[in-house]
Amino acid sequence: MARPMNKSQLVEFSENEFHRLTTLIDTLTPKQRDSEYVFDNRTPKDIVAHLYAWQLMELSWYSDGEKGLKPQIPAPGYTFKDSPALNEKLFQDYKDISWDKLIKLLMDSHNKLLSIIKSHTNEELFTKKKYVWTGSSDMAVYLRSALSSHYVWAIDLIRKYFKKQAK
Repeated sequence: MARPMNKSQLVEFSENEFHRLTTLIDTLTPKQRDSEYVFDNRTPKDIVAHLYAWQLMELSWYSDGEKGLKPQIPAPGYTFKDSPALNEKLFQDYKDISWDKLIKLLMDSHNKLLSIIKSHTNEELFTKKKYVWTGSSDMAVYLRSALSSHYVWAIDLIRKYFKKQAK
């Protein structure tokens, strides 16, 4: 997947990959989405919960940044090197959400992040070091990671597993 270079591409890629993800997960049976381990001990439902949890963190980072604060990214007490431990915590925190509620929550967080993109200019999205909270990166890096890039990761995990099962 190419990297978006402007606001319209960032929106387009996010919407396209979200559509691909929802189309894929709509084909899964309840047993497949809730019981089949497609990655370590994670089901498609757990992967969707992971996407939602990271989108919530992104929304929190953005909110703090808008207030002039520098959020603890990825989460208080964690660095990106601690991602496996953070992901395990998120798994525990979100594993009991029902599928229907989870899909609604993911749709909501997806739409909130798209609204953020749409509310900013290309310069605001793609200028490195523009915001204290993004450090040396630009805001688009964070948004792409929470949206299209993360969706591609999820799609690939789910598709590879079920393709292997079909053989």
